[in-house]
Amino acid sequence: MQGKRECFASCLFICYDLIRPDVALELAWMNNMVGFAFPYLLQFIREYTSKVDDLVEDKIESQNEERAKEEEEKDLVAHQNMCAQLLPLALPAPPMPGMGGPPPRMGGMGMPPMGPGPMPAFGMPPMGSY
Repeated sequence: MQGKRECFASCLFICYDLIRPDVALELAWMNNMVGFAFPYLLQFIREYTSKVDDLVEDKIESQNEERAKEEEEKDLVAHQNMCAQLLPLALPAPPMPGMGGPPPRMGGMGMPPMGPGPMPAFGMPPMGSY
């Protein structure tokens, strides 16, 4: 019986990647060799713990990158909104005298402007109603 126990322990060690831990634990328990399977189980738990730790670390890093990207987008939108508030409104330019707009008022006290009236723009006659 003693030789089988050492063979079982060495088989778990040699075939570590091929044997599932639930099978190893079941066989060890059924044959009263849990003490010989314990090093295998400890190694298995250590390996899986490190894998889970790596996955958790990767998840935290990806969440931090995602948060940083969202913050950057929020900052960009806030900066664009701030710049838009500082710019003057895009209002139409006031009509220039002689460009078909109302004639400029000159003088004061309700006196009409002196002279022949507004000059046509670029030598073209003023546009009137048809």
